[in-house]
Amino acid sequence: MDSKWKRIISISLLAMAVIGYAFLLWRGPWLLDGSHLRQTGLQPADGVVITGFRTTLVAIGAGAIAAIGLSYTRRSHKQTERMFLHTQDKDREQAELTREGQVTDRYIEAIKLVGSDEVTERLGGIYSLERIMKDSERDHSTIVEVLAAFIRHRAPITPDREETSAKTKAPEDVQAALTVLSRRPERDGEAWILLGNVDLRGLYMRGGKLDGMILGGSRLDDGYFWGVSMREANLSSTNFSGSNLHGVSLDKSSLRFACFDHANLSGVSMKHANFQSARFAASILDSIDMREVDLSDALLDGTMIMDSVEVPRDVLVKAKILDNVILSDSVWQDPVVLKRIDACVKECDNEGKQAASDKSNQTANRSLGVAGSA
Repeated sequence: MDSKWKRIISISLLAMAVIGYAFLLWRGPWLLDGSHLRQTGLQPADGVVITGFRTTLVAIGAGAIAAIGLSYTRRSHKQTERMFLHTQDKDREQAELTREGQVTDRYIEAIKLVGSDEVTERLGGIYSLERIMKDSERDHSTIVEVLAAFIRHRAPITPDREETSAKTKAPEDVQAALTVLSRRPERDGEAWILLGNVDLRGLYMRGGKLDGMILGGSRLDDGYFWGVSMREANLSSTNFSGSNLHGVSLDKSSLRFACFDHANLSGVSMKHANFQSARFAASILDSIDMREVDLSDALLDGTMIMDSVEVPRDVLVKAKILDNVILSDSVWQDPVVLKRIDACVKECDNEGKQAASDKSNQTANRSLGVAGSA
């Protein structure tokens, strides 16, 4: 049924109700109690009944009109509310579009700065991306990937840098990009951050999180790390030579074949960390709990293990321990440890002899080759 017929029916019903109401006002008392009311020559008693009936009917009519008015007001209010909510949704959508447009403009400008030839402009772009990352959750992953790509591009391990013996300092923009990544907001669904095989020598970090990052094969030597969290990270074959690690967390991280030569490790957390075949030549270990560490085939060569280090015998003897290691007196007196040291020293001597023999054979072969050519 269309709205026209609905309107006609409604008007008809309303007209019938008005006519019926008027008829009741006129003839209602006689319809209700006609046997006791006179038709003509009304007496005061008749007037009381008629007046009471009509007063009641008027009150009922007034109530009905008030109810109709309230119903209409309620419908009008609901309609107004729906219009308000619709307008509010539109305003919110428009505000969101405006905000997204502003974020996009800011992002484009920040990317332009990151690609600048001037280091100050690159720093400005990096910190602008950090602000956007905090303000916009939907851009979080993209900015993390952009900063990681920037570090990989700016600090790759190259042969000329690999051979540099002097201490170097991490480029200021690379330092800033990694610092921003280390203090990024924690959000669900973040992908692994890939920073493998990057040159981050001379890095200075105080606080921050590098949890779950893939830094395998990278150079972090000559760095300073204070209170940095590197939990569940891939640090295999990473070089920490000459670095200072204080209060760092390496819990559940993979550090297989990592190098800590001449490094200083103090108050480092290593729960369930994997140090298989890692190197600790001439390094210092202090205030560390190593009861849940895997030291299988890790090289302890000139390593100073302070008395404050908790390292059980069954953990220690899995390492390759040379006789120049500095241990507590109680550990040195352990016959199992002494036996392991003796075996490792003999193994190293045999490896040295084998290496010397191989070198001699190579030299002899080259000499024969030269003689044959002559």
